Formats: sequence, structure tokens, C-alpha cells
Amino acid sequence: MTTQANSHGFVTRGIHWLSAGLIGFGYFKGLDNVGQLADPTLFMTEIVFALSIGALFLFRLFWTKRVVGATRLPEDAPKWEHWASQAVHVGLYASVFGIVLSGLGIALVYATPWLGGFVMGAMIGLHELTLAAMPLLLIAHIAGAMWHKIVRRDGVLESMTGRLPV
Repeated sequence: MTTQANSHGFVTRGIHWLSAGLIGFGYFKGLDNVGQLADPTLFMTEIVFALSIGALFLFRLFWTKRVVGATRLPEDAPKWEHWASQAVHVGLYASVFGIVLSGLGIALVYATPWLGGFVMGAMIGLHELTLAAMPLLLIAHIAGAMWHKIVRRDGVLESMTGRLPV
């Protein structure tokens, strides 16, 4: 018999789903090219959005690491599941912070052109790399949740969604 996962609390669930919504929003509203930053309103909106999502993920990291605990995997889950879960979560945080910091770097270089094309190219490259990694990590995250729902039936998915029918 597999131990059942403990449920996440309201705050953790709220942070998780707000994060998911903001990531989705960021992908759908993203800019087509750096030249769009010439619009001062759009430029400031992008900075505020980046700072907001960065602050949310910093708070989320603090909340899960220091306050409530990061995982709901049962202790008796295989070591590989603990490793895979941690690897995907670290990757997701790295990707979000990479997107935020490189986006802010792009804005900084755009606002101060003397920093040069090399710095802009590096920021755009990092931005594109982390933007490309994010969907792969999200697929791994969702696949892990489905693994726990369908195969393990240990309540890990339900710890973040509430009880769902089998």
C-alpha cells in the first residue's frame, strides 16, 4: 500500500495556480520583437510584469522551502521520483528566473544602447533558451502529476487540485 500525499494548503495552491496563469499569460502576450519596446507604455508594462512574476516566484520559493515544504511526495516513493520531482522543479524555477532576468536585461540594453549588440544578443539568446525550456519542463511536470494520478494513485496530483474522481 502506497502512503497518501498530504494536501497543500490554500495559500500554496493559490500561488501554484496563479503562477501557472501568469506563465500562460506571459507566453500569449509576449512580444514579437525587441523593437516593440519603443512604445513607452508597453516597455513599462513589460518591466512591471517581469518584476511581478519574479517577485511571485521569489515568494513562492521562500514559501515552499521555508514555510510549508516543497513536496507532497510520500516518503516511501521511490528515490528516482524524488530526484525527478526535484530536478523538474529546480528547472522550472531556473527557467522562470532566466526568463525574468534576461527580459529585464533586454529592457536595460534597449534603454541604454551603448551596452551594445553583443550584450543584447546574449540576453535574447538566454531569453529564447529559457522560453524554449519552459514548455518541456511543464510537460514533464504535468506528466509526473498524471503518473501519480493514474499509476501510483498516491494523491500527489490531488494535493494541488483537491480530490478528483479516478
